[in-house]
Formats: sequence, C-alpha cells, structure tokens
Amino acid sequence: MKSKEIKIAITAILAIIIIYFGIVFLKGLKLFSTDNIYYVEMKNVGGLNKADIVVSNGMSIGMVKNITYDPHRQTLAVAVELNEGFTLPRGSHANITKEMLGSPKLNIILGTNPDDMLNIGDTIYGEAGSDLMSAAGDMLPKLQQIMPRLDSIVTAINTITNDPALMTALHNMQYISDNLRTTTDDVNSLLAHDVPQLIGKADGIMTNLEQTTNQIQSIDIASLANDATSTLKKANQTMEQLQGITARIDNPNSSIGKMLNDPSVYNHLDSTMANASRLLEDLRLNPKRYVHFSLFGKAGK
Repeated sequence: MKSKEIKIAITAILAIIIIYFGIVFLKGLKLFSTDNIYYVEMKNVGGLNKADIVVSNGMSIGMVKNITYDPHRQTLAVAVELNEGFTLPRGSHANITKEMLGSPKLNIILGTNPDDMLNIGDTIYGEAGSDLMSAAGDMLPKLQQIMPRLDSIVTAINTITNDPALMTALHNMQYISDNLRTTTDDVNSLLAHDVPQLIGKADGIMTNLEQTTNQIQSIDIASLANDATSTLKKANQTMEQLQGITARIDNPNSSIGKMLNDPSVYNHLDSTMANASRLLEDLRLNPKRYVHFSLFGKAGK
C-alpha cells in the first residue's frame, strides 16, 4: 500500500515539475539567469509586461525581466535581460512597438559606435511609441470634424464631374494631345531626315565659300586695279574722241557738218537716187538699148 502511495507522490511531483517547466518555456522565461541585464528608463511602458520580447533590428535579443516604478523620479525602470554575449553600444535607445493583434515588444535601436560599449547594468532612455489602434483612436475626433467638409467636397466633385463643360474640356485636351503627338512626330521626322540634309548642304556651302574666299585672296587686287585704271583712261580718251567727232558733226562749217546740215546735199542725193532708180527701171524694161550681143558680126542699127 505504501509503495502505491510513493508512486503516486512521485508521479505528482514529476507532473508539477513538467507543468512548471512547460509554463516557463511557453512564456519564454530563462531557467538560468545570465546577469546580462540593462535598464530602460521610460515614462510609459505602453502595456509592456514581464517576459515580453526584446528585439533589435527585427531579431529577438532578450526578454523583459522585471518592471519597477521609481516614485521619486516618477519613471518606470524596465530591466531587460539580453542574450549571452550581446552588449549595447553607447547612444542606444528604446521604444515600444505593437502589432495590430499582438503583444507589445521593446525595440532597442543600437548606437552607431561599436567600439564604445555600455557596461552591464547601465540605463538607456526609452519611449512608449504608438501603435495602430491608439493612432486610429487619436484620429477619430479629427475625422469627425472633417466629415462635414468631406461631404461638401464630395458634392462639389459630383457637380464638377456632371458638368458637360468638363467633358468638352476633356475632349479638347484629347484633341490638343493628338495634335501635340502629330507635331512631335513631324519634328522627329524633320530632325531625322531634313535637318541632316540641311546640315550637309550648309557644310557644302561653307566649303564652297571657303574655296571662293581662298580664290579671292589669291587674286592680285593691285594688278586688277591698275588694269581697271588703264581701262578707265582709255574709256576717257574714247569719250573725248567721240566728243570731238560730235563737235565736228555739230559744227556747220566742217565737211561733215555741211553734209549733214545742208539741205541741198540731201535734195541732190535724193534726186540722184531717183534718177538712178529710173535708169535701173528702164534698163530692166529695155535692155537692148544698153547691151547688144552679136554672134555674126556687127549688125546695123
């Protein structure tokens, strides 16, 4: 009988031990403390509890070991036990993050200097932060104030969207957009085809102009000037001679002047031309009076 009682007692003790270790395991508590403890001073822990997870850069680095209240400073000291070998750089600070339906977590933002480390037991500053639910609760009063204005805005938008002028403006914008697209295509075509041809022609013109300039530079300007001067002198001499001839023609006492200015000379020449015309006409009509041919000797008149 006593052996059965001993077995029952041993079984009960083992069950208690298993239950205890199971609870400790599920809550994430450590059976053996590492004494790698730091403190976070906060005004509000935001629902953080003992055994909650401590994370850094998205990785679990420890757990909340204890939370105590300092009545003199009116602050909360959160004791965090970090994993063995994990230390905090100086300048680190903490905040509390909370998922929509999850428990809060203490998030430690590490300092930037890995060579300057805090001592175990040092204190860093922390803040509660905000979660989605509290942020939504803070926004509700503002949303209630905005709702009447939002209703007016929606009404105004409906009025604008139902205005036929808006559709006309949209069609005009489409028309303008199509024209801009066509213009852009024309400009691209111009840049792709016509402009290179114009540039090629301009290059040819510049080359010809350069050649012409070189040819002009090679011309003996002084020689051309001398030739032009000589030509002008000869032209002046010719003009002087023409003026002398004109003067002689205009002079009634000169031979040419008498011939051109005396009416009797004109009349005599006119009479002579008339007689010559009559003689040629008579010669045509009566050639035997002036020319006689005989094959057998002289015939009598």
